[in-house]
Amino acid sequence: MVIQREVSMASCQFLIRNRHQTVWYSRVIIPASLRTAFSGKRELRKSLGTPDKALAKRHSLDFWLDCQNGFDRLKENNNLNASFRNTDEFITWLSEHVHNQGEKSPMKDIDTTDALGRRHIIKLNGDTKAEAELAKQLHDDATVLILELKDNPEVLHDLLNLRDNHFPPTESPPETQTAVSEAIDLYIDKLNTQGRKGKKLAQRTLLNYQGRLEFWKVHFGQTPINEITLKELARIQTWITRLPVNFAKKGLSVQKAIEKAQNPEVKHKVISDKTRAEYLGQLKALLEYAFSSGMITADMAQHVEIPNTKQTKTVERLPFTSEDLAKMFPSENYGKEPAARKSGIDPAAKFWFPLIAAFTGARLEEIAQLKPSDIKTCPDTGIIFLDIVDQGIAGDGKKKSLKNKNSIRPIPIHPTLIKVGFLDFVDHRKADKKDGRLFKLKRDKQGRLARALSAWFSRNDRRKDGTIIKGYIEKCGIESKGVDEEGQQWLKSFHSFRHTAIDNIRGKKFEGGQFIRELDIALVMGHEKNKKETAKYGKDRSQLELRKAVIDALDYTTVDFSKLKWKS
Repeated sequence: MVIQREVSMASCQFLIRNRHQTVWYSRVIIPASLRTAFSGKRELRKSLGTPDKALAKRHSLDFWLDCQNGFDRLKENNNLNASFRNTDEFITWLSEHVHNQGEKSPMKDIDTTDALGRRHIIKLNGDTKAEAELAKQLHDDATVLILELKDNPEVLHDLLNLRDNHFPPTESPPETQTAVSEAIDLYIDKLNTQGRKGKKLAQRTLLNYQGRLEFWKVHFGQTPINEITLKELARIQTWITRLPVNFAKKGLSVQKAIEKAQNPEVKHKVISDKTRAEYLGQLKALLEYAFSSGMITADMAQHVEIPNTKQTKTVERLPFTSEDLAKMFPSENYGKEPAARKSGIDPAAKFWFPLIAAFTGARLEEIAQLKPSDIKTCPDTGIIFLDIVDQGIAGDGKKKSLKNKNSIRPIPIHPTLIKVGFLDFVDHRKADKKDGRLFKLKRDKQGRLARALSAWFSRNDRRKDGTIIKGYIEKCGIESKGVDEEGQQWLKSFHSFRHTAIDNIRGKKFEGGQFIRELDIALVMGHEKNKKETAKYGKDRSQLELRKAVIDALDYTTVDFSKLKWKS
């Protein structure tokens, strides 16, 4: 019996799970000399159709043995000119060229890599059964050893690194070394030109991704991306939990912030799970890109764990109460901002945005993108509506965008808005032939038109001298954030109008006595839920009348809007 052992550059598993963690897959490494026949692929994967690990091991071993026989046949018969696009094609070829030959081709040796990254070449004079049993035992021994050392990561790391110090590598290194900074630049360029997973990204999303990637560029710098180790990734996932919150706003550089995070003794407020998921998500995406681009030969991305934020306790957005609305719309004094200060925001936007949101439930950016020509009249019904669309351009010449496809919808204008003078305001804006905007707003760096208005409405600014500049609702005597008796954080912001409008409609009836359904509310609000049903609704007569009936149900009885009047 001759057993030759080598160790590969990357730790490989012969069993993996699908992304739902329900079914086991077998993973077989394709010898480097044969990868051209497999369109350059490094491995074959086959579903074993079972969640039972013990059964999956046996099926995986059978598949692995078949693959080795097939690899041997390919090596022995170079004139076959075989080519396989996927695992299924290779399995079909095996059945035709190996299994149907009367007997399986004798396997000269077994070449396998265990979970520790150790390569084993086993020769037992053609005794395939004994070879398979020994291979299985070597894999099992490696798995047991990893489990025994799971609480001793230093020893496990040293064991994994034995290959680097004592054995020649068997994995092909990347053709050229690429610095992490260069890899990030290439990945950002790909995101800008091709998007992610075939989907174009919004400017705000692109900038968010780029900000997280720039963080990793500073951290890794000119380090070759193929030199990032599993130990380094494990350390990152530890100290990233202690990264200071809003460190850039506090004047900390990336390096200083990382130094604080790497020191467990330093106490400070740390980033949320959501923010941590964003940082790690971009690191994982970068490694996936590097692997698919050939910058690294091991799939390091699979070792980056993204925190599950679905169960994370978040800040609860509250609707405005009747008392809040009475303070916000103080009859004839509305529009005369208390303790007003110059903010550079269009006064018309300050006047109309809260009113439009209260009587439509529309999102902030949906209102901000409106042009005078987006206020339309249905020729069949005479219903006047806001046409919320993602096609064409906004008044400032930039492309329109919406949250989701269900956001595309007509919203009938509430009679209260008409009485206050909204249509007069629209006519006033139409008269300005040089400016195609309904509201004179400027985009921020992330492409948002209403960011400044959102801050004016509910965000409190603290000056360098410690003075707090209150938002509009705070100046009206409305608390914008707090903590309830159970310790749950809450806030009120412009988005609270959506919750307010929905709560106001819920439970009411149409004139015919029928209750307004949740589906009807989702239709008007542009909710993503029930997307199959809401997507069917359009601008035809019957559906526009239904939308108007829902909108007309909005009624804030505690607020006197009769004395409010727009003055150009």
